[in-house]
Amino acid sequence: MLALLAWLAIAITSLVTGPPLGHDEAAFGLAARGDGPAWLYRSTGAIWIAKVGVALGGGEVALRLASALLGLGLVAATWLVGSRLSPRAGGWAALVIAGAHPMTLRAAELIGDLPATACVLAGIAIMAGELSREAGPRWRLVWIAPLFAVGFYLRYGSAPAIAIAAVAALVLWPRRILRAPVIAAVALFALLLVPHLLASLRATGSLLGILEMSAKVPRRAYVGEGLVTYLTANPFRFYGALIAPVAIAGLVALARPTRVRVFFVAIALGQLVAIGLQSHAQPRYVFVATVLLVAVGVDAITAVPWKPWLERAGAALVALAWLAALALVVPYNRWLARERAPLVAAARAIDADGTGACAFACRVVTQLSWYTGCEGMLLREVPALPRLTAPRSYVVSIPHAGIAIAPIAAEQGATAGAVPTGDDEAHVWRLSR
Repeated sequence: MLALLAWLAIAITSLVTGPPLGHDEAAFGLAARGDGPAWLYRSTGAIWIAKVGVALGGGEVALRLASALLGLGLVAATWLVGSRLSPRAGGWAALVIAGAHPMTLRAAELIGDLPATACVLAGIAIMAGELSREAGPRWRLVWIAPLFAVGFYLRYGSAPAIAIAAVAALVLWPRRILRAPVIAAVALFALLLVPHLLASLRATGSLLGILEMSAKVPRRAYVGEGLVTYLTANPFRFYGALIAPVAIAGLVALARPTRVRVFFVAIALGQLVAIGLQSHAQPRYVFVATVLLVAVGVDAITAVPWKPWLERAGAALVALAWLAALALVVPYNRWLARERAPLVAAARAIDADGTGACAFACRVVTQLSWYTGCEGMLLREVPALPRLTAPRSYVVSIPHAGIAIAPIAAEQGATAGAVPTGDDEAHVWRLSR
């Protein structure tokens, strides 16, 4: 309960002080509103979360509200995972996660990562609990099917962790796999994936087409770029103040292995390698691995006979990590707001310039499309830019996505008139013919 309250305090603070929408948030909003491109690689579950926000009015707080509430599930799932190792591990692991800034800073963000992680972790915890029973798994194991399916629909990038969990379970509990509850769970999971597979077949001609497309979206400079970063980045900054040492304790705990410990660590390391080889590194891509290693690490630490003063020191460290995460929220959101201010200024200038159908060209499209409702055209090369024929056609230049207007106006056969934005870093030109 304390961990839930700690997480909720950060989520509410982030919700109230949140910046304008980011790239992914705006993309999910556009898809939910029905006026975005056919982003097949964007998870349908996250789009449905955005639909809730659109139904509530489409404001920034409304769009993020469902995500903020669903994110609480991560704390509960962390407790569930830890409790499969020991009663004390669940509570301590949840407290550690509640102060992990890479997670808490996204507590109110309109993305599917945190809810998806919660679902996958809950499924893994149920697997571990049921398969490790001497009497064999009970029918409650079937719950892993909807949990894994929802985790997948919320984030297609959950697929590797789910697959690795299945393989690890087969290796560690081979005699308990061919039981009726396991077979039923596998069959139900396959059935729940049918809508996705059929949609993929219609859209791409392949049952796995959308997954293959999703896997290619994250950039990478070379194979294994992400793995190098995961292993060499500053662990305190990249994972959180307490995550790194506790996760290392989890790896050390394999010196005294149990099947559940090995199960969790195998999934964690498998996800790190699978994601690290495929894409660049972001902490949110490996939240499942992070929580599993923390749970095993906390279990190892709490298994050592603690003197009362050591336990108090641990509680103080957890409290400090949470206070630091809470203190980061407002300045972090203000920094994001400053970074996105030129985009918002450009959008307001376009809105104030008239009514009717509109289009714009810019090197950043999704946020402008969300805030203006105009058709956005991503500018890569000037000669490749389609002709802007809308009654109101604009070109937008912002920091880190600067555009020289003269070549575009010449290529479009138009004259460009500056539209005042009130922001020295935001430049908007209206094309006239």
